Amino acid sequence: MTAIAKAIEIIGSQTTLAKTLGVKQAHVWNWLHIHKRAPAKYIRRISLATEGKVTESELLQDHEV
Repeated sequence: MTAIAKAIEIIGSQTTLAKTLGVKQAHVWNWLHIHKRAPAKYIRRISLATEGKVTESELLQDHEV
């Protein structure tokens, strides 16, 4: 499971994550299904949104694959 998928699962939905980040749900869908990672500029905010349950390191590892 990718870190972005884990974050979505923890937060509850793509829509909730999108609203938290101020982006469209379609962007989050693209990150999950096409890119398999979140853009680097959102990594810190995603980690904060999950209360650290998904770390910045985990999200960065998706970029290395």
